[in-house]
Amino acid sequence: MTSIATATSPTAKKALSGLTLRYLVLSGLIVIASLGFSFANENFYSLVNIGILLRSIAVLFLVSMGMTFVMLTGGIDLSVGSNVAFAGGVGVITLTTTGSAPLGFVAVIIAGMAIGTINGIFIGRLKLSAFMVTLATFALARGLALVIYDATSINVSDPTFLWLGGTSWGNMPVVIPFVACVFVALSILLYRTPFGRNVYAAGANFNTAFVLGRRPERSVVWIYALSGALAGLSAIVTVGRVSSGQPWSGLYLEFDAITAVILGGTSLFGGRGRLLGTILGVLLYGIIINGLVLTGTNPYLQSLIKGMILLGVVLLDSWTQRGKTA
Repeated sequence: MTSIATATSPTAKKALSGLTLRYLVLSGLIVIASLGFSFANENFYSLVNIGILLRSIAVLFLVSMGMTFVMLTGGIDLSVGSNVAFAGGVGVITLTTTGSAPLGFVAVIIAGMAIGTINGIFIGRLKLSAFMVTLATFALARGLALVIYDATSINVSDPTFLWLGGTSWGNMPVVIPFVACVFVALSILLYRTPFGRNVYAAGANFNTAFVLGRRPERSVVWIYALSGALAGLSAIVTVGRVSSGQPWSGLYLEFDAITAVILGGTSLFGGRGRLLGTILGVLLYGIIINGLVLTGTNPYLQSLIKGMILLGVVLLDSWTQRGKTA
């Protein structure tokens, strides 16, 4: 084990320096985008708009951190957006049936983890394609959400259930410190525990990780369950933001999360990336979307720009990976 660690050390340092450079570039792009949109609209730096920006990207932060774990294994989770709608529906129904917000919270998390665990078992244990499995649960979870809601929204008035997504301290949404705490907890899990090392090992080489006794198939199940749990947390925030459960909530959220994660430097091929890059990727992506809305850009053009960003970062990641394997 010691010889392996010694042999991979230079590669790890090289990857780290590459990621550090990427973070510097992302930070620069965040500054440039912020300045550009502030010149285009004087309200960009207003406290009200900053509050709107932070609240709007809080859900994307949570889902993207889960997506980072998944993509570090070389996988993908297309079901997270639908899972947000499904888990939110289960929580809202539990809340309205029992009148208990704590039970509603538990139901949301369990529902989200259930979809994630199904993904993990099919992908980790049965070795099926992550794309096809999560595409199936993408449709499954959205269908369940439509059935639960009967395709209509359900209003929620319980202040405890709405607190996380709907409360602000001045212009600071309380969900932002919460997201920061989740980031710290997940960083400890990823960088300071054997589980985190297993995540990177499964993404770097699944078969080698298996031979070394790291049990990557079990790690994959837990990683997708974690992604589902974070989708459940996102559902709580989403319901709190709009004071209702919506069957179409989380639509295209998986698209935004994948874009932000790749933008932050996590490789499509697994084994490379960090949560800090994801945070920067979400910030840059959120600023661009907020700026486009604030400047009155045509919604159809916004979709075009989103697609171009995703295509660009995928091409960049593929090119970078080709350079490493050449």
